[in-house]
Amino acid sequence: MHSCPSTLLLFDIDGTLLDTRGAGAGALLDATEEVLGLAREKIPPLDLAGATDGAVIRKLFADAGQPVEQGRVEAFQKHYLARLETRLHHDEFPGKLLNGVTTLLARLGDEPHFSLGLLTGNWRAGARLKLERFGIHGHFLDGGFGDDGEHRNDLGPVAVRRMEAATGRSFAPHQVIVIGDTPKDIACAHAMGARCLAVATGVFAHASLLPFAAWQVLESLEDTEALLQVLAA
Repeated sequence: MHSCPSTLLLFDIDGTLLDTRGAGAGALLDATEEVLGLAREKIPPLDLAGATDGAVIRKLFADAGQPVEQGRVEAFQKHYLARLETRLHHDEFPGKLLNGVTTLLARLGDEPHFSLGLLTGNWRAGARLKLERFGIHGHFLDGGFGDDGEHRNDLGPVAVRRMEAATGRSFAPHQVIVIGDTPKDIACAHAMGARCLAVATGVFAHASLLPFAAWQVLESLEDTEALLQVLAA
């Protein structure tokens, strides 16, 4: 592996890079109705912030009073992904990249000492659908996904191993920065000994993120030059 100094940036997706405007939650509700037979109005509110897809569907199976069996999970995933793709391209869900993301990713791509990966609770296929819909999938080499475990804290080491394989570089914990918008992103970074740059672009306000002791807490990813200086520190 290369010995040159390098920083691994692991990005969350929803609420950090983009907003699907309800397409993801809607697809989960669609699949719950179609596969589990639980009427939409009887589904308890979904707590998706920082959650893995596996943890969410385990809760949905419990709400429907059904056991979590591999075949049923695969059927749920198939329906969810199909509905997600449809919703992402429907005018009813005008999702968007969050402010500053396009410029930041372009600039980071020009900086050879940064390696860009993902650390998300989305299943890999769902992550790809979302990123491709908004034209940014190609910025990321690999990462940790909801397929890799139900507990977000387990995904960090997986993401690092895959990124080391993809880049031929070795990343010590202090060389890893997790970028996310929830307390679960911060906890995941802490669990792997990494830093977390938290952004108040999701459901958590800046003041709500401060008590969780992230390395940095920013309002957004809009100030590209300031961000590059922070990330290079």
